[in-house]
Amino acid sequence: MENYLKKLREKGLKITLKREAIIGILRRSKRALSPEAVYDAIKKSFKRASYPSVYRNLEEMYGIGMLHKVYRSDRRLYYTLCRERSAKHHHHIVCEKCGRVEAFYDCSVFRKGSIKGYKVLRHILQVEGICPECLGKTRQK
Repeated sequence: MENYLKKLREKGLKITLKREAIIGILRRSKRALSPEAVYDAIKKSFKRASYPSVYRNLEEMYGIGMLHKVYRSDRRLYYTLCRERSAKHHHHIVCEKCGRVEAFYDCSVFRKGSIKGYKVLRHILQVEGICPECLGKTRQK
């Protein structure tokens, strides 16, 4: 938790009880959560919590690189804590069954710096698959 609070401080965001609660909710979850799910969890502890404030906090934490946005096949947006502690460039793979998110580092397609004459400035890459745990469940049936 302290690493996440440190990142908030470094990026000029106040450490509030609601932000700490959001981080805690996302830390306990093994999968990406929708803003609605985070709001539902937070309103149990904060009577004055509002959906817009939860969404705004999620976006602010995404903006400083603390959260990662996940787009699932249901066309809804989800958030997960970026558990990668190093500043090393990385991407995420998302399990289509359970929503589990893990970091990976190979994006060699962009290493040359250009594609068809374009100068690549940045890229967003999300890989979807089925995690080993879900694969094991599938094979057991």
